[in-house]
Amino acid sequence: MRKYLGLIKVIIICMLIAGVGIYLYSLRIKEYRFSGNSLRYSHEELQELIFASELEKNPIYYWLFADKDKQIPFIAKYDVEIDFPDKAEITVYGKDVIGYVYYKDFYFYFDSDGIVVESSPNLLEGVILIEGLEFNSMVLNRKLPVENKEIFNLILSLTKMIKNGEVIANVVDKIEFDKELNINLYIDNIQVKLGKDEFLDDKISKVEDVFPDIKGMTGTLNMEAYNDTNDYFWFRTAE
Repeated sequence: MRKYLGLIKVIIICMLIAGVGIYLYSLRIKEYRFSGNSLRYSHEELQELIFASELEKNPIYYWLFADKDKQIPFIAKYDVEIDFPDKAEITVYGKDVIGYVYYKDFYFYFDSDGIVVESSPNLLEGVILIEGLEFNSMVLNRKLPVENKEIFNLILSLTKMIKNGEVIANVVDKIEFDKELNINLYIDNIQVKLGKDEFLDDKISKVEDVFPDIKGMTGTLNMEAYNDTNDYFWFRTAE
């Protein structure tokens, strides 16, 4: 009888262990809370990128075995805190992208220091094309090899002015520099000639004011002579 009692105890313990194992294996993270800057991705997209398999959505498996440093384009890093048993707090640190250049059939995206942070064969929306930068090579995670390093400060200031606007924030397609660093913006079929890096705040503000009246047209808006004492500018439609 004692032998059977011992066997029964072993069976019960095994059943308990199996039950706990099945319970732990069946756990899944059901609530994902995101904070930080996700840049290019929705929360749903980030969820699938960070928790790439069904097993990784198990909090025990994720804590013990999952790759917690996946390389995700445009994401510098992310931190995951598991709130057992079914919640995850994710903080995302996005890369600071201010523009891109097109080079050898690839789009190269760079940050405010001019460092190439990503390359892709696909064009992403919401980033402005920069033309007129002269270089003959491109290395990921290295600074764009341009002669005038200060141009990145100008690009950063200009893109901030554009993004802070209410009218042209999401419609500027391209910023172009000539050899003398005169600046042109391109919005659909309109070329905006800003001229030198002078009174850019005032010029962008004036572009904001007049753009609704010329939207949809084809032509040139010339703001080169505009300054704090001279409000002269002109728009000429294409012949």
